[in-house]
Amino acid sequence: MPRFELHLFTISEGDEGIKSSESKAMCWVKDSGDMEEIEDVSDKVISENIENNPDLIMFGTASIKVKGQIVMTLSFRNDNIDEDKMNSVLDLIASKEETIH
Repeated sequence: MPRFELHLFTISEGDEGIKSSESKAMCWVKDSGDMEEIEDVSDKVISENIENNPDLIMFGTASIKVKGQIVMTLSFRNDNIDEDKMNSVLDLIASKEETIH
């Protein structure tokens, strides 16, 4: 059965503060060339990950690989997060300096 890899990177906020996490999932589809099916399955996997996470997901990205090649990258953001908090986290990520918190 055809499949694709989904590499998920999220930034979340919980009792321990703000943290990042990465995960990988192998997803099964009927046709690995059908981008609409791949996007639908990816959306479902990402939504389940967000809903089942005990922390509040702020934002993230997902890279989709078919036969070892990245064919799609999805980004998502929680619009309910305070914009100043979101910007401070984005600034920290974009910083070229090493920071320990």
